[in-house]
Amino acid sequence: MSEIETPILILLNDTNLIKEKIKKLISTSGYKTTEAETVIIHDEYYDTQSNVLKKNKANLRIRSTNNKGIKITLKQEKEKNKSYFDRLEIEKSWSYPFYEELLNNMESISNQFHNSGNKYDDDPKQTFNSLGLNIILKKDTKRLITNAVNVTTSQIEFEFAFDYVSIFVKPKNWISFLELEIESKNKGNQIKINQFVNDIVKDENFRQWSHNKLETGLVAKRLYEKDELEIIKDYDKNYVLTRKGLEKIESYLNNADF
Repeated sequence: MSEIETPILILLNDTNLIKEKIKKLISTSGYKTTEAETVIIHDEYYDTQSNVLKKNKANLRIRSTNNKGIKITLKQEKEKNKSYFDRLEIEKSWSYPFYEELLNNMESISNQFHNSGNKYDDDPKQTFNSLGLNIILKKDTKRLITNAVNVTTSQIEFEFAFDYVSIFVKPKNWISFLELEIESKNKGNQIKINQFVNDIVKDENFRQWSHNKLETGLVAKRLYEKDELEIIKDYDKNYVLTRKGLEKIESYLNNADF
């Protein structure tokens, strides 16, 4: 399936105020708002030693949540502009039939995964290791969701996810950032997403962001572990990235061959 979403960084550590701003925008855009339960997410991302997935604009993760169990997800970028990502996504529970589907997609990314049908294990982590895939990033997310609902059809058209993202870094620590992720639930909503983004980033408490969480997390992890992020200046006493720290990460992403 195709997934259309856009990330926006939140620069104000006040979830209630941020949510009220977004709910007001949704309402003035002609939608109803509904709330979903808070979701706690743990993600592990995998790649080969030579980063074959990243080089092909793909990422593979194992996700566990407090309400849906474990899912395996493969995403590959189709289109990217300043307002949204359009990505192909397959996401299912782990099983041999899904492994065959996953492997078929991965074979189209790299011939490294050809002839690997016999490497299935009931534990997806063991399977990934057999394929030469290792963990490159661990992150936890606390997600609060507000939905934009079509007043005529009562269908959810957009999901606004408020994510408190924590990246595991050595030694036994976390570096965090806050992000608003807008996802379209229907095709043909690109223009409306652009409108939402343009309206939101007029507020100085938001920053348009053209990088996914994996990219942001990998750079945050690298800079922190190399002591290139400074306490207070680049992250606060709670290890939440500041505006300066995010600018440093963005500069790295824009200028490095990452």
